[in-house]
Amino acid sequence: STSIKPDYQQLSRQYGAERANRIIRIGFEAMDWIGDFIKAEGIACDFQRCGRFYAAHSPRQFERLAKKFQQQDSRLPQELTTEAEIIPRAEQRREIGSDYYYGGVLQPQYASLDPARYHQGLLERAQAAGASVLSHCPVTALQREGSDFIVHTARGKLRAHDVIVASNGYTGALTPWLQRRVIPIGSTIIATEPLPPELINELIPNNRTLVDTRRLVVYYRASPDRRRILFGGRVSLQETEARNSAPALHAELTRIFPQLQNSKISHAWMGFIAYSFDALPHLGQHAGVHYAMGYCGSG
Repeated sequence: STSIKPDYQQLSRQYGAERANRIIRIGFEAMDWIGDFIKAEGIACDFQRCGRFYAAHSPRQFERLAKKFQQQDSRLPQELTTEAEIIPRAEQRREIGSDYYYGGVLQPQYASLDPARYHQGLLERAQAAGASVLSHCPVTALQREGSDFIVHTARGKLRAHDVIVASNGYTGALTPWLQRRVIPIGSTIIATEPLPPELINELIPNNRTLVDTRRLVVYYRASPDRRRILFGGRVSLQETEARNSAPALHAELTRIFPQLQNSKISHAWMGFIAYSFDALPHLGQHAGVHYAMGYCGSG
């Protein structure tokens, strides 16, 4: 997505108008960059500009959404305003086969991809460029030695001039300064069993990604092959087992789509995202260590 969590008014109050513009521009440029990069590198990861339907879970939230997108801040350059179509509840079935919501906003510039295939593409291209990749090899300590680092791992140690920590929701005691600056939050995804094509077409007719306005947000889409519904959310901030969260997510899925009352879950998995305290991603350097983390669910 192009989204930066804080809106323009919040950013301009905290950082001033000029810096707020730059922060929002980064979100727009990131969307264009990743599309261009995937195309240039030929990564087959089902990237497509499918658009997103942002659904309101109450009449009050629909009013809030409509006002937000109808009255985008006039101080923003035109190219940084979000293209949006307000869709009232009476018309929402053209975007979602459900009466659960109270309307929403269509954001056509949003995109989707298959993250596992994207990761595989990045891995293959990094290795082709000469990078050595050591999986299942945890780093146990970082030791500064002159201008370099000694990196201690479960399989030995190595010397590096530059170290980048990009552990996001898995940032731990190895880097306590970074650990104190992000909040790990578990997120679980379930996948339905294969569904009839006509049912998929009824539920998500235009292949959008979907998200709603609740604080414990849910997000979902059809799988790239349009055979399943992938449905994710945070059932509890403390839960760390997908098998425990999956039944509650399935119950929520069937509240939105009663048509799936008799469907079964074929897969469930979970992982950790990371929120920063100002809800912005952070890239920088501390004590000689480079870091990138705090994507707040938009990584």
